[in-house]
Amino acid sequence: MALGIAAALLGVSAFSTPAAAANDVGITLYGSRAAGWGLTNTTVTSPGPPLTIHVGDNVTLNLTSLDTLAHRWFIDYNGNNVSNGAEPTSPNFGTALLWNFTVSNVTGTFHYRSDRTAGPGDDLATMWGNITILAAQTTPPPLLGGENTVLIVVGVIVIIVAVIAFAAFFWRRMGKPGTPPPPPQ
Repeated sequence: MALGIAAALLGVSAFSTPAAAANDVGITLYGSRAAGWGLTNTTVTSPGPPLTIHVGDNVTLNLTSLDTLAHRWFIDYNGNNVSNGAEPTSPNFGTALLWNFTVSNVTGTFHYRSDRTAGPGDDLATMWGNITILAAQTTPPPLLGGENTVLIVVGVIVIIVAVIAFAAFFWRRMGKPGTPPPPPQ
């Protein structure tokens, strides 16, 4: 019986789910200086659609310029309306661009923008939206995961063996006819 319980506990531990790896996130955005950003070419608004990603995600942006003007997508961590070195910033694109980046360890809600100006007009006024970066996604810890699994299994086995030994001792003692009960203390 003890071996069966130990095997079950080890089996649960062996098949438990490890912490989630980074997600691959695909986002398609259509941009226009006159209208803003949209998830489709017919839903372009200012502000653009809210986006949510997690620290560590591998993000693939599929960016399309609807007005054929040069744009450059970026996350404005510090709110200064200019793409800085630590902020994810795409290359310039005038028609379409497929661009990847990994989300750094910065959490909060920020603006995503286009900071390129090509001719009259200003991308900053209309080409923005909110992006929320959440802490890395994790799965709950396994039922018996981590470094203490062996200790837990050994402890359960010791308890089961002790209970069986205790029960066997009293069962044998009670099974002998004519054995007087122990004297009171």
